[in-house]
Amino acid sequence: MENLGLFTISLGAGFFGSYYTIFKLKKDKKSVQKEEKDLLELEVIEGLQKLKSQAVSKNPEKASDTYDLLEIALSHDLLDITVVNEEGLTIISTLKDPDEVAGQYSGVFQTLNKIMGNVEKTSIKSGEEYIYISTIEKNEMPFYIIANSNIEMDPIDERELQNEVIEILGQYI
Repeated sequence: MENLGLFTISLGAGFFGSYYTIFKLKKDKKSVQKEEKDLLELEVIEGLQKLKSQAVSKNPEKASDTYDLLEIALSHDLLDITVVNEEGLTIISTLKDPDEVAGQYSGVFQTLNKIMGNVEKTSIKSGEEYIYISTIEKNEMPFYIIANSNIEMDPIDERELQNEVIEILGQYI
């Protein structure tokens, strides 16, 4: 009888120990999976940030680290976006060194505006690329958006681009 009682207690302790061990392993597995998921998400975010700075421009060394404007460029399939004031000075850009682009295309737009009068936007096909120049106004100050793309933009996309850039421009002026 003692052996049966000892066997029953040992069997119960074995089941309880097994249940506790399985429960603990499942709990540990879930926490390890959550940690791995969190680490993977961080790696994906870091990878996307690096990719954004390289995907906007064919020359990765030219891309800027300003991600708000890069988001807009990526969402509209643009190579780069530069916002300049009337004097051709860069306000914000996806390029690291946008001064040449800003001066050149704002000058082209101003010349076109003098010849044609009251021009609000224009597009220029340069080889395989399209350059879009449009005017926007923020706080009663005029600005030019210079967008470079491999595809032709429709007027709805251009208007959406203008609205999104106006929202971001408030952070810089």
